[in-house]
Amino acid sequence: MKQIIRFFCILGCWLAGMCSALAQQYVVRGGTGEPMLAADETAYKLKVYVVNGVENVTISYTSSSSQHQWYRYKTSRLGDSEPVESTQNGTTSTLSHVEDGYGYYVDEGVSSSYYIWIIDYAKHPVRFENVAVSENSSCSGVLLQSSAEMDNLRYYYPTNGLSRTLAREFEVSFNTLEWDEEGQLFREVRRTVQTDNPFREAIDSVFVDTDIVLTGDQYAAHFGQPQSATIGYYETSMIALEADTTVFQEIAGNMATTGEGQLSAPATVRFTAYANDPVASLYVWKIYRNEDGEDNPLIRFTDPEVEYTFTEFGQYTAMIEVSDRTGNCYQSMSFALDVAESFLDVPNAFSPGTTPGVNDEFRVAYKSLVRFSCWIFNRWGQQIYHWTNPAQGWDGKKNGKLVLPGVYFYVIEAEGSDGRHYKLKGDINILRGKRERNFESSGDDMGGGEVTE
Repeated sequence: MKQIIRFFCILGCWLAGMCSALAQQYVVRGGTGEPMLAADETAYKLKVYVVNGVENVTISYTSSSSQHQWYRYKTSRLGDSEPVESTQNGTTSTLSHVEDGYGYYVDEGVSSSYYIWIIDYAKHPVRFENVAVSENSSCSGVLLQSSAEMDNLRYYYPTNGLSRTLAREFEVSFNTLEWDEEGQLFREVRRTVQTDNPFREAIDSVFVDTDIVLTGDQYAAHFGQPQSATIGYYETSMIALEADTTVFQEIAGNMATTGEGQLSAPATVRFTAYANDPVASLYVWKIYRNEDGEDNPLIRFTDPEVEYTFTEFGQYTAMIEVSDRTGNCYQSMSFALDVAESFLDVPNAFSPGTTPGVNDEFRVAYKSLVRFSCWIFNRWGQQIYHWTNPAQGWDGKKNGKLVLPGVYFYVIEAEGSDGRHYKLKGDINILRGKRERNFESSGDDMGGGEVTE
């Protein structure tokens, strides 16, 4: 029974402490406009309020106790805390003489007490004076400058004296370009970016000549006193660049597999650059073999678009460099290209006129052949067919009619992208099933005839 009573006593004390902690409450009022809770540092039990003028600002505190002692600190509760006077009304006390740059609290011996830090925005306002584009702006960003200084909104943690600074938020709006991937074009848009400090952080992506509008900060806006400054015209030097490639290459079923991303020569590639004209004034394409280096290009072309046919095995780079109208700023992009070594393989049999689409045409397997010729002869040495495109083949016909089954001969001369020369000779067997052998010879030339349909 005693244990039960003791348990309820402990529980009651704990609940009383909890109720006391929950009952504690700070309320900040006054100033011009509603005080703004700018930071809630829960781990340090610190709330930072920004007020606009402290003349009529009050902080009230309510708990279950009717005796409150107020304190304030400058950098640390443990280091420079001092008592301040307040007005008591029942369980609520009110502090009237509030100053900028102090932390305030009531010490009731309750560990869950909170601290209130006050910042008077009226003493640290944003002023936009003589706003212009800084000479320190670069090809990669626009930096603003102002003759006005901007104070740090600093506060201190109550227990360790460490400080932090409230972030200010500004907006910078300007015209720029965005890339439409689907339409393959740039389109002009109005963009707004946020920054903590427009005089320290450069604004990128200003790709057109534009006005620039600076507004802020969020505290001025909260108190209904937003500040703004406009730069009426800014001539940009920043380059926006996009580029793509279009490959013109015959893809045939008999082309041997190349490595991932490899081209089979001859392959024509169209390179197209898109930039923010008229800011972009000079386009320079360079295509070079990697082993030769950028200073020894195969071509140098001054136009947004260029086509080049790759006929030699190797690794290449195509690079576009675009400079602005001053010649001081530029952007570049590059594409890596890999042209495969040559390959040639010849089958020894096929069966035209039997199963359409399945081994019914004599075709070589190949890649990266820049020159090709193939001749077909019958056993008496008469030429039956000739072609020069390795992607094509022989359908087993002469003059539109299937030739007799049997042995025929081929001669192939070819040259690869790697300089390799091919000169191949061999026989090719034309096969047919038993049913397809019921034909009559046209009898036109020494038995090397055709199948009549």
